[in-house]
Amino acid sequence: MSESADAGQWVAPVISLAGARAGRAHEPDVLDADERARAETISMRALGRKGLSRRELTDRLRENDLSPEVAEYEADRLERVGLIDDGELARVLIDRLVARKGLGRGALKAELQQRKLSAEAIEQAVAEHDAEADPAALVEQLVADRVRRMGSLDRATAERRLMSYLQRKGHGGALAQQAVRRALDGAPGARRTPEFE
Repeated sequence: MSESADAGQWVAPVISLAGARAGRAHEPDVLDADERARAETISMRALGRKGLSRRELTDRLRENDLSPEVAEYEADRLERVGLIDDGELARVLIDRLVARKGLGRGALKAELQQRKLSAEAIEQAVAEHDAEADPAALVEQLVADRVRRMGSLDRATAERRLMSYLQRKGHGGALAQQAVRRALDGAPGARRTPEFE
């Protein structure tokens, strides 16, 4: 699955109809053919709009009164042909969430859990992101952008608001405190505070 980095819009994978139906060689006879066809129609329409996790897809199929067996069969089929992939979707979402919102580890996990991605896919994608990310640079940029828009507040209020802002984005601890203090120390008319109070 892929997403246009520029437009931020989901781009449906280009596959042939034969490719989308590649999993049919293993169709169990016990599943109703009409239900399988409905499942395919519903899933193709849903995947044409945005990437879905396996769980989102099976939930969507169940909401359309399809049996759990048919929903699982359809999810298995789409995984085999590469149209659903929790790991890849997790990586795409992390890239987008960090670029657009500057989210940290905790907030990323929460967002991915809301998309009903598997725990394994979330852990792996977050670990890969952690290995490549520079959290200090991200936090410094978030704080610098926010300080410019804060106006004139007393030091304690500015610190409290900045820390709250960073925590909502999943950043906290000493890294966040140091970035906030450096930014406020560098602000016009700022009064420096000790590194650790």
